[in-house]
Amino acid sequence: MGKGCLVDYLRSRGRAVIQTKELLRFSSNVCDGMGFLESRSLVHRDLAARNVLISDAGLAKVSDFGLAHEESYIVDGGKVPIKWTAPEALRKGHFSTKSDVWSYGILLWELYSFGRVPYPRVPLTDVVAHVERGYRMEAPEGCPDQIYRIMMKCWDLDPKQRPSFSEISRMLDNSSAVTV
Repeated sequence: MGKGCLVDYLRSRGRAVIQTKELLRFSSNVCDGMGFLESRSLVHRDLAARNVLISDAGLAKVSDFGLAHEESYIVDGGKVPIKWTAPEALRKGHFSTKSDVWSYGILLWELYSFGRVPYPRVPLTDVVAHVERGYRMEAPEGCPDQIYRIMMKCWDLDPKQRPSFSEISRMLDNSSAVTV
């Protein structure tokens, strides 16, 4: 994967080089990869831009399956990436494909903010409480409305209300006609 990890790719190139069309392609590539895992009832548990690799051909591939496990896996203790992890996974240790959808929403925010760390200006210890009280990150500058709407659906507090990756894929297909 000659172009390295997605977060470094975004940070080193920025808005001046990366166009919306490329961001949308990365969004779709990651969604397709996560859809494959979802179809196999596998949970990644560590989806973030740092765990997506970019090929020489400009395709995004999900990587680092070190925390992956079967659907509805319950974790008791251990380290998890707080800013990328769904509230139910942080509070109850319940990981599912729907908690991966939450993480995908965070990854979209990383993408469209060109690699910024999620929840800027919110201390790590306060993230969960803020989220449970309804706080959601604002759309990154220049982020298409359709993409921000997808993020917000991914960040529904009720995991059952979050879309599946196949539903997100359809939303991305619909937004590509509008944003590109």
